[in-house]
Amino acid sequence: MNEEQFFGIANHSLTVVAQDAAYIKPINTTYIMITPGQTMDVLFTANQNLNHYYMASTPYVDSGIRFPNTTTTAIVQYEGNYSASSSPFFPTLPSNTDIDSAQNFTNQIKSLASKEHPINVPKNISTRIYIAVSLNRLLCVNDSCDTGTGDRQAASLNNISFATPQIDILQAYYR
Repeated sequence: MNEEQFFGIANHSLTVVAQDAAYIKPINTTYIMITPGQTMDVLFTANQNLNHYYMASTPYVDSGIRFPNTTTTAIVQYEGNYSASSSPFFPTLPSNTDIDSAQNFTNQIKSLASKEHPINVPKNISTRIYIAVSLNRLLCVNDSCDTGTGDRQAASLNNISFATPQIDILQAYYR
């Protein structure tokens, strides 16, 4: 919830074309770094041998806060007649503390601003917004959390804690 994520697809290149609903100069890469709440439009071409390929996401951690060091995976399955490898190919991602890889990715993000794509940025700023972000540790009853510390992380924004919605966003959209 509080950590950036590295993401990649084994043996595939990625092309990032937009970030948070705004087009950017395309970035060709083997991994992306995405932050909590951020969106990216990422393209990839299915141009590898017919097989199964892992897509994976691992945390990037630039703080001293304990976190679950886990990898989230899914499998890209090519269509066609073939016998898949017994173990799908796995992407090579930066280590979870690789600041150089994190900076390398973020330094490539450039606006598409040009005469053809003008950017109208306000120049007279008269309103300021203050945001309070808090990251806390909550004790788990009878050490019920599998974190090794007996507690779990909880975050709030402007003193409002996250509450899990009763319906997921896609279900809400299609009702």
